Amino acid sequence: MYTLDSNILIYAADEDFPLHSTALTIRNKALKETDEVRLCYPVLLEFFAVITDPKRVRNPLPPREAWDQVKAYLDAFTVLYPDEATFAKLDELVCIYRIRRQDIFDALIVALMLQYGVKGIYTANARDFARFREIEVLPWP
Repeated sequence: MYTLDSNILIYAADEDFPLHSTALTIRNKALKETDEVRLCYPVLLEFFAVITDPKRVRNPLPPREAWDQVKAYLDAFTVLYPDEATFAKLDELVCIYRIRRQDIFDALIVALMLQYGVKGIYTANARDFARFREIEVLPWP
């Protein structure tokens, strides 16, 4: 099983990003392999936050359209939601990797992955996840 980072969904949604076609390829591959893919709920929230923010994307989506895309992802994929066990796993990661600042959000994704047995992640920010020895950062096609 694998997951997608929010940047894959963001780049796939905005044609102005240089990595748009690669992200679209990965996203479309995932849509064909839904039995093998899990999405982390925080990723969907980050997708919404970024894709509607004109300071972060050139072509922001209207909130309704962005939320419709979130709902489409909810329908297409099994989504992993945090619970008490997630936060216990997050506690371990915070201690092991000395997590601080914004890194907590990537650590939360990793905690969800570990909790639900997801082994790999597609991301344009491999460096953000490279420290976590428990998961694999998947190569771009």
